[in-house]
Amino acid sequence: MATQRVASNSRGLALAGILAGVALIGEFAFFGMSGFPATGFSDPAVALPYLDQGGMLLRIAVLFGASGVALWTAFAIGLASRLRERTPARALASLYLTILGNVGDGLVALTFFVGSTMFSQLAASNHGAAAASWPAFAAVTSGFQYFGNTFLGLSLLTAGSAIWSGHALNRWLGAFGILCGIVTLIGVFAIPGAYLGALLLVVIFRLWAGIALLRRSSEGTAMPMRSAA
Repeated sequence: MATQRVASNSRGLALAGILAGVALIGEFAFFGMSGFPATGFSDPAVALPYLDQGGMLLRIAVLFGASGVALWTAFAIGLASRLRERTPARALASLYLTILGNVGDGLVALTFFVGSTMFSQLAASNHGAAAASWPAFAAVTSGFQYFGNTFLGLSLLTAGSAIWSGHALNRWLGAFGILCGIVTLIGVFAIPGAYLGALLLVVIFRLWAGIALLRRSSEGTAMPMRSAA
């Protein structure tokens, strides 16, 4: 019974990784439908009218993002458990780095959700005050995003290297994780346009890693049944 509970928990954590990938797709689909002005986000003349027109879709996107943060944290626990037997230090590091990165992403979700409503209401009653305070809000939100993406990039590098060297999962998944981490960090520190490429890669990694961990969990439960027979 204890083995079955552990296997069930492992499958649940693996499914969390797949769902985190789906949540990331939903988040950026709704961001796109809302008309999010990525290049003009810090300009109140662009951002405040956007909040009035696309605020509802933005908040839906933020809810997808928040659910993705929770799901990916759960998956990171399952992944670290899988990696710790052969690469214990990197398994623990990948988990802690993921948590730090998700703190940043969670703060982004919180500020967007609260701030979009707050600034819409403020702009309706006192447009000058909203316009004057918007750049500071945008700077804080961007800071949270840079923080989150930096640590998530490092967590992908760490987890990818652990998968590659420890053979706990498919080695090509490990190589892909390293690539995701590198592209994510390039998007943070060097080429902002690489962010969209990193996003696509991370979606693929989440789905692939979740499926790989789910298969390993299923194999682990099938083996005792065969030996008992």
